[in-house]
Amino acid sequence: MRKLAETAVAELAAAGVQYGDARVESRSLERITFRGRRLEEASLRSSEGIGVRAIVGGCWGFASSTGLSVESVKSAVERAVEIARRGAGSGAGGVRLAPLSPQKGSYESPCVQDPFEVDRLEKIGLLEKCSEVMNSDGRVSLSWAQIHSERIERVLASTEGSLVSSKLIHTQPTLIVYANHGGDSQSRTLQCGARAAGWEWIEENRLVESSERLREEAIEKVMAEEGPAGVMDLVLDGHNLSLTMHESVGHPTESDRALGWEANYAGRSFVKISDQGGLRYGSDIVSFLADNTLPMGLASWGWDDDCVPCQKWYLVKDGVFQEFGSVRDTALLIGRDSSRGCSRAQDFGNFPINRQPNFYLEPSREPVTPEELIAGVKQGIYIEGRGSFSIDQNRVNFQFGGDRFREIRNGRLGRPLKKVLYGSRTTEFWGSCDGIADERFFQPMGLLNCGKGEPPQSARMTHGASPARLRNITVGGGVR
Repeated sequence: MRKLAETAVAELAAAGVQYGDARVESRSLERITFRGRRLEEASLRSSEGIGVRAIVGGCWGFASSTGLSVESVKSAVERAVEIARRGAGSGAGGVRLAPLSPQKGSYESPCVQDPFEVDRLEKIGLLEKCSEVMNSDGRVSLSWAQIHSERIERVLASTEGSLVSSKLIHTQPTLIVYANHGGDSQSRTLQCGARAAGWEWIEENRLVESSERLREEAIEKVMAEEGPAGVMDLVLDGHNLSLTMHESVGHPTESDRALGWEANYAGRSFVKISDQGGLRYGSDIVSFLADNTLPMGLASWGWDDDCVPCQKWYLVKDGVFQEFGSVRDTALLIGRDSSRGCSRAQDFGNFPINRQPNFYLEPSREPVTPEELIAGVKQGIYIEGRGSFSIDQNRVNFQFGGDRFREIRNGRLGRPLKKVLYGSRTTEFWGSCDGIADERFFQPMGLLNCGKGEPPQSARMTHGASPARLRNITVGGGVR
């Protein structure tokens, strides 16, 4: 792979491009899935190829080829250069890359036990047992159990002299159980998410025990009363907040949205370039720390697809918006001297675009427990896990659900509820946060399927939070 990347860069330099780079990748993906008690999928897929970018006359050109041969590399280079030249000839140029010194090195994500070395029969047996447990009550109508494992090996090289490599292992267990009662159906989901880790992440989540818990909680949920409507306080756990922050903080602070480059697919952003360092995004205790060096993080690759090293910075600090997540061809346009390393493509067959980093809501530095947050609520709801969501084209008005709901009354957790939705406006919502639990209660959540771009690409990143309290939020029941 290294020799092929070097060959591609040599061909690009010989073609006289302003800039060029090559990503050589090999990927393996295993999915084992049970639907109900039936094995639905036991697949192992692999792919390999190269993606080549070139700038000629200030215009990008991109091409890719499957397979790892000298011929496929040269074909991709020729096509990328030709596309860039034709674009430059049409007057479509103007790309300026933020400066970057040549990068060298390698990165490997944490992995105690390679999931691809675990016997497949062991994996199937584990999910079969989970399915039996989830379906052991007649009120359960359907269950879903899956183990997702992916290995990514990549080498990046550029005409500026960078040559870096990464080996990544990402693993995710999924359990979903649906229960029926009185003409209604409700579900509970294992909310641990994906992680840059190996088989140890599967073992840590104790899937058989989790299956039993989720079955009982799904039955409890479907038999619960619908949640109340009105303005009230919420205590949201880290898994619920992971989706809320993804949509209302992560996407609005992508630099390509502020520049208007990302408009048709899931909208633009209310955040303006001039808002850096001044926009009040949340209360004084709200800080969002971007961290693509987070060992467990799904966006921790060592280097992004521009060969920019992964790094750490504040999106929001003490409630004030600081700066966007950027890539090399947006950094100068938003007034920055360098990229924050947010360029990632779905795979070698796609052009890299501006993606969200790993980022999280910083926990309280003082000891605070979820029970103390709840104790300060006279009337409200405690929400666990992710559910449905919608948000407008500028990432201002939104509505989120959850996966499990408990009433809070006079500072205590009460009866279970179902069909709860909360809605707000982004800066008002985060401005209403008056309490966050400390790091002992921090919950990370790795997402594998963030969609963006045209043609659409899927990307991955990790968010997280400790439980937080938000005041005077509009709450309404879900759709019957």
